[in-house]
Amino acid sequence: MPQKSPGPLDLLRRVRLLLLCVPLFLLSGCNILGLDDDPVREPGEGDTTVLFIGSSYLAFNNVPDRVRDLASEAGHRVFVRYHLALGQPLSYFAHSPLAATAIRDLDWDFVVLQGGAQSAAYPQVGGESDFLALKELHRIATEDSPGTKVVYMMPWAYEDGMTWMEGRTEGYEEMQLDIRERTVKWAHELDLVLAPVGMAWYEVLTNWPHEEHYLHDTDWNHASKEGSYLTAATIFSTIWVQDAAAVDYSWEIEKELAGALRTVAGSTVLDSLSLWNVHH
Repeated sequence: MPQKSPGPLDLLRRVRLLLLCVPLFLLSGCNILGLDDDPVREPGEGDTTVLFIGSSYLAFNNVPDRVRDLASEAGHRVFVRYHLALGQPLSYFAHSPLAATAIRDLDWDFVVLQGGAQSAAYPQVGGESDFLALKELHRIATEDSPGTKVVYMMPWAYEDGMTWMEGRTEGYEEMQLDIRERTVKWAHELDLVLAPVGMAWYEVLTNWPHEEHYLHDTDWNHASKEGSYLTAATIFSTIWVQDAAAVDYSWEIEKELAGALRTVAGSTVLDSLSLWNVHH
């Protein structure tokens, strides 16, 4: 029996799958991402060193640089480097010699790992769970540098949850709470610091009046500028255990809105430090 032609909404939602399959060199070659490593090639004395590993969720709006800018504005000396590959799950990095080299290149203070929402919420649907990848990347990061703290960025749920997949009924809220339950368990089992990005998003999307695609981009999946800014502020508060609300850095976000987003980020982290396995 012939299948019904997809409507505009279905086509838009399927963009997520295309974006995740586009090689990094094509996007960077088109200057879409505009990413570059920290222009300071080596850390200075007293710098907090942070390595980001992940995919397009960090690359869109350059979350690592937003974290660096927040930290610098807060008076911290910080050195940031990132190893990103669009469309790749954490299992790719766990088996990548290039990722291992990036991790072992310095005795990092923090290694921030970004995985996928579907693999965190429903590993039985999305293939290999991020759990094994997190375990291996934690081993690589700490075997020669036991002082390194490994931070796992809790994913945000898709704007439409899993309803874009035939036969699935989990909406945004249910998916995010499933992510929360699983990632908290992983953090404590593997001794990871959990940056509760997904729950900061949840606070905004379930309590603030907002339009469609507010924190999400128009593909229902990646982050808008507001979403990336909230992500960076949450990671900042997690790493430095400091209230992002006090940092006067708005980037390209309207000042009052930026302050409100930073307040959510700070309170989400600081109100539940033991739950997120965050230690001073």
